[in-house]
Amino acid sequence: MRTKFLFLLPLSFLIFSTVSGQETEKKKSFFQKADTTVVLGKGRVVVGNRIYRQNSPYVILAYGAGYSFKSSQAEQNMTLSYQYFFDKLGLQVGYHSSSDSKIWWRSNEKLNDLFIAAGTRWESSRMNVAAFAGPSWAYGSYPVWLIPPGDSVAKQYPLRFKNPGLHAEIQATYKIFYDLGVGLSLYGSVNKEYSVVGAQLHLYFSTAFIRNY
Repeated sequence: MRTKFLFLLPLSFLIFSTVSGQETEKKKSFFQKADTTVVLGKGRVVVGNRIYRQNSPYVILAYGAGYSFKSSQAEQNMTLSYQYFFDKLGLQVGYHSSSDSKIWWRSNEKLNDLFIAAGTRWESSRMNVAAFAGPSWAYGSYPVWLIPPGDSVAKQYPLRFKNPGLHAEIQATYKIFYDLGVGLSLYGSVNKEYSVVGAQLHLYFSTAFIRNY
């Protein structure tokens, strides 16, 4: 009897180890599927074989085209912004610029916005949609024609301005990975001197990644 027990004990251990190993491999392969999403709780989610933090801050870098109500013509624009969230309530800070030429060129027709806004977001493993609105500090210049003293011919001069305004934006992002994506932004910047609306293609960089699973 004792001999039989001593024989069955290691055999049982071997069978248990094999079954346990198969279950572990199944779980591992399950988490490694690229489209598999498992919510761990406490704001953590597993996508593929990586653990991410839900509702994480992210950065948007955007470039596009828009319409200037000041000059009644198309302009180029760009935005760099940072989004931080307290549950569903979000805080956005950023810089926006719109000009009749490339943003990095000097021009007498250019709007700059420093803005801070409140908003919210809807997030999944593949999409991030957010909307923000808030005050801005607008500054820049636009060309005006003036006749200098003692001259009969009008010349063009840049008229510089600084005044408060309002900046609003809607972002729709497709996530290539959970923390990296591309998308479309629609925005409007309103102030008494130089108002614009536009659309932008953007890159989405999130701080969601924690570690590999």
